[in-house]
This record gives sequence, C-alpha cells and structure tokens, in this order.
Amino acid sequence: MNINVKVGSIIRKIRESQGYSQNDFAEECQISRAYYGRIERGEHSITIETCEKIAKTLGIPIKVLFEDV
Repeated sequence: MNINVKVGSIIRKIRESQGYSQNDFAEECQISRAYYGRIERGEHSITIETCEKIAKTLGIPIKVLFEDV
C-alpha cells in the first residue's frame, strides 16, 4: 500500500469516527468534495497545507495523520 492510500485511510477512519459525512467534512475543511474524495482514496498527494486544514477540523495534531504510515 502506498503512502497516499495509507494517509487517506487514516483520515477516513478518523473522520468517520467523528460522525462527519465526506461532503460535510470537505465543506468544513473548505476544500472541494471531489478533491477530498481523491485524498481518501489515495489518488492524490496531499499537501502539508491541506493536512493542516484536515487536522485542525478533526481537532488532532497533524502528526496523527502519519502515525501508522
């Protein structure tokens, strides 16, 4: 499994555990739902800036997104 898929999977698990739908979460992060979907599927290399938006929205330190990578 490549790193993009691993990070996307981690993000999806945390998002789902907090009860966000993919659409609502993308809106909360202020990124397009299509782009966010590609991140979760590992189809897109996520930028550090986007990682920061996602981590802030989830209320977690950014390093949590990479702990199991």
